Amino acid sequence: MTSPEHQNVFEIVVRDPDGTSAALGDYAADPLVVILVRYFGCLPCQNYVRDVDRSLDRFASDTRVIAVGGSTDRQARWLRDTKGVGMPLLLDPDQRVRALVGLGDLTARQLSKAGGWANYARAIGSGFRPQVPTEHARSAPGIAVFDRNFDALWVHRGQMMGDYPPIDELIERSTSG
Repeated sequence: MTSPEHQNVFEIVVRDPDGTSAALGDYAADPLVVILVRYFGCLPCQNYVRDVDRSLDRFASDTRVIAVGGSTDRQARWLRDTKGVGMPLLLDPDQRVRALVGLGDLTARQLSKAGGWANYARAIGSGFRPQVPTEHARSAPGIAVFDRNFDALWVHRGQMMGDYPPIDELIERSTSG
């Protein structure tokens, strides 16, 4: 049974790149891994989502992995249709999912870190090309692993552009919380 304090979490509305809306609770799993991209046009975010998508068979069979960004549907469709990403790519323009784990924006200093720009260069080397930044370009990257009741088991809050944990660590965190 869902506790009253979690009811609103289950009812957060997200939508897929084609505009179909769903409740976040429809994606509940134990565990649910949520990759919080800055926005779907962010090159290091695209590269990471694609790499995780290619590694889904390495996660435990009961693990569900989704990517959530504030914007844009066009960029999420491109990632799905052109780069072949099969995991759910969901839009949360109000950033309610990010708020669940206290993931805010990067500071100007964090946005200018050399490591973040190196992450961009790696994404370009992997075949990604710059896309139009959106109003969510300052958002910090992150990952949250939730249990079925949307209690956060583990949260990674990125400190620069493209700051995501190695996939092996993500797999381990999704099994151990």
